[in-house]
Amino acid sequence: MNGWRTLLPNTWYIAIREYRGRVRSRSFVIGTVILAVLAFGATQAPILIDAVAGGQTKVDVIVRASSLPSDAQLVLDQALNGTPAPGSSQHKSFDLTWPMSGQLAAAEKDLQDGKVAALLIIDRDASSNDLVFTLRTDLPADGRPAQSIANAVTSLAVEDRLIRAGTSTAAVLAPTKWEVLPVDSSSAAPVKSIDQEISSALLSTGLVVLIFMAIITYGTWVAMSVAEEKGSRVMELMLNATTPLQMLAGKVIGNGAAGLTQYGAIIGAVLVGLVVQGPLHNAALGGSNSGVAVSGLTVPLLASFMVLFALGFLLYSLLYAALGSLVSRQEDVQSATSPLMMLVMVGYFLSIAAVQAVTETWVVVLSFVPFFSPYLMLARVAGGHVELWEFGLAVVLMLVSIAVALFLAARIYSAGVLLYGQRVGLRQLFKMARVSR
Repeated sequence: MNGWRTLLPNTWYIAIREYRGRVRSRSFVIGTVILAVLAFGATQAPILIDAVAGGQTKVDVIVRASSLPSDAQLVLDQALNGTPAPGSSQHKSFDLTWPMSGQLAAAEKDLQDGKVAALLIIDRDASSNDLVFTLRTDLPADGRPAQSIANAVTSLAVEDRLIRAGTSTAAVLAPTKWEVLPVDSSSAAPVKSIDQEISSALLSTGLVVLIFMAIITYGTWVAMSVAEEKGSRVMELMLNATTPLQMLAGKVIGNGAAGLTQYGAIIGAVLVGLVVQGPLHNAALGGSNSGVAVSGLTVPLLASFMVLFALGFLLYSLLYAALGSLVSRQEDVQSATSPLMMLVMVGYFLSIAAVQAVTETWVVVLSFVPFFSPYLMLARVAGGHVELWEFGLAVVLMLVSIAVALFLAARIYSAGVLLYGQRVGLRQLFKMARVSR
């Protein structure tokens, strides 16, 4: 029982040994670099998509009509390029040179020289007073650019007719005045928009995936490390100078720190990618884009993620280490940890379903179950449906579970590290948990 009273300094030495051995390995360095590069590249995907979509189609506009709606340029531009969201990195597909009244000869020369892809001439019919459009281009008449311009000039023609009738498109499409109030009329919190709900769902899903991947990857590291030392008989020598509890804690802390180092590099690459996305987009394709804003990523949410990430990893890693001590070969680690893997998968799939149902009773109840709290409680926090006391209760329950898991894992580890060439059943596992070294 001495191992329960003192973990230092042996735990610290083992943790340092595990951390250094892991981060100095070639596979760790190469894997971290590759993952960081892929993460950075993923943030630059909008630039690649815009580049693959092609450059801008340059169009000269010649106005020969007697008059046009005051918002004619805006109507055409929005119809061709859409209305960009604030802070987005949208690349305009069409570059309109507008207006070029009285410069038909110059515009025709630019068209002949290939400086522009199309020439749009706007006239007005003398009998009907409607706008008449002529497009001169060598682009295919049924191609995407020509069809887009056809749809755009239709919008402009409709706008012109509405203005001549005493109204406008903006007036016709003006939103009806109405408001949405929460069920609790005394609540000061505004009702979320659909965009906020979608952003919250995507953000919580991404954070849940990060926790899921960390538990699977770095928990397996712990189990593999235990099996490796047990198979090489190094563990027997270490047991002469330390206790199983100290070895267990050292391996979990060391491999966990290595995992956090790798995750830190990946997340850092993502943050850098988001910061430089706008400038890179401007340099490559032009425009005045400022990059992508991560909506809903708040300090409380990040703090909750870090707490649940650390506690979830500790809880599962202790169990991974205990199960890893039951096998003597690394090849058997997967089969030994498969029950735990199933538990991790159940929590993950429950969280995916919970993202769209964070207020349901089953989500609220299961978010307090320690094995599922890292996923479901995080989804509830991202959705803004958690009281402070609820989060605190979930943390306390996880801390208690970690203490119980440490106690049980240490007992299983104590017996498992000296168990060779035997297939351990469920009955033997419970028997190990009842005895101590």
